[in-house]
This record gives sequence, C-alpha cells and structure tokens, in this order.
Amino acid sequence: MSRRKAPSKGGAGRRRRFGLGLAVGTLAAFVVVRRASASRRMPNLAVWQRALSEKRGETNAARLAALAQDRYEELFAARPSPAMRALRFHVERGILPGLAVYQTLLEGSSDRQAALAEMESLSVWTLPGARRLMPLLGHLRDPFPVFRRLDRWVMRFGFPADGWQIEPVEDSGNCIAFDIRRCFYLDTLTTYGAPELTPIYCARDDALFALLPPSITWERTMTLGRGDDRCDFRWCRAAAKGQVVGPTPGRRSAS
Repeated sequence: MSRRKAPSKGGAGRRRRFGLGLAVGTLAAFVVVRRASASRRMPNLAVWQRALSEKRGETNAARLAALAQDRYEELFAARPSPAMRALRFHVERGILPGLAVYQTLLEGSSDRQAALAEMESLSVWTLPGARRLMPLLGHLRDPFPVFRRLDRWVMRFGFPADGWQIEPVEDSGNCIAFDIRRCFYLDTLTTYGAPELTPIYCARDDALFALLPPSITWERTMTLGRGDDRCDFRWCRAAAKGQVVGPTPGRRSAS
C-alpha cells in the first residue's frame, strides 16, 4: 500500500517561504536608504512625468519635470539632515519630491487649491514599489500574521520615535491599532511653509492599504494632516472588524 504525504506540511512550507520572500522584498525596498542619501536625482521623476503627461500633455510634462528636478536639487542642497537614517530617507525620498512638484506647480499658477487638487490626483504614482508588494499578501491563505510581522518591522525601523509619537492601542492576532500624536511629515512640511500638502501624503496611505486582500480591513477616521488631534491607524481581520480595543472617542470623518 502506498503511503500518502500529509499535504499540510508542504503547504505550510510554501507559505513560510512565501512569507520570507515577501519580507525580504520589503527589506530590499528599504535598503535603498543608503544609496538614496547620496543621490540628487529626484526619486520617481519618470513616474511623476508620466502622471503629469496624462493631464498636461507630454511636452508640458517634460518641462514641468525638468523644473521639478531643478527645484528638488535646490531643496536637497539645503535639506535638513537628521541624525537617524530613517528620517533622512523620509526627507529625501518622501517629502522633498512631492514638495518640489508642488512648488513647481505653484510657480506656474497662483491658484493654490488647483495645485493641491492636481497633487492629489498625482500622489498615488509615487508608490510604485509598495503598490506592487501589497497585493502579494493575497496569495497567502492567512495573510494577517505576515502583515502583522511586516508592520512591526516597518514601524520599528521606518518610523522612529524621533519623528513620530505613536501610542499603541492593540497588537493581537486579530487587530493592529495605534494612534499617532506627532508626525514627522507634518512637522517638516510646516517648516517648509506647506502644511497643506500633508493630507496628500495621508491619501497615499489610503491608496496603498486599499490594495490589501479582503481578509484584512483598513480604517483611519482621523489624521493630524487633516486637522484632527491624532491619526488613528487600524488594521483587523475582516471577521474581527469592530472588535479593536480602546476606541478613540470623538472620532469624526476625515473626508
């Protein structure tokens, strides 16, 4: 009589390997911090240009991209240089590219609201790597434990206490929840005289986490950038939605 192998072991091994591969891919994305610190080429410039060309045409988009690159170089030369590498990464690859494009759009128009509206339509184009990684979770039978581990790693190394004040609410097998009381992006953009740009960066989170598999829910009803007193980040298993402990009182819609 032939012996049959238990399918669970092979399946578990494949899931472990997939989870490891996903973690390695995420780690590789953050390793670019060292290389990015030495570069003055605006990150994702070609991506910004393609997005602009859909609204402005190729010729005008090329002109604006060149102006944004020049502006980025000026901002880069005078940039703050925090001691922590993670904060330098956020300045150079997160904040300054969007600020350079925003200031370029403002130079060609006195309509600040129109510039903000155009930035909002362009913002999701600045996350090409992360947008490719997130859907990979959908290939896992139970993606929440992997997402939970990745979230811990990203928050620990990518969002240090020197830049963010984070208050834990829940970290369980069903939900991840925390409130942010101070945000490095809001603080930095305020220093540059452009705090109104912060909600554009908030919208990137919404665009990114909308790509999570249906088994993981994402909710944030308040953000500092939109005028609230905190950012309430919540991820839960879909079956456990509404069970997160320590609900934030006085929530209001962020829309």
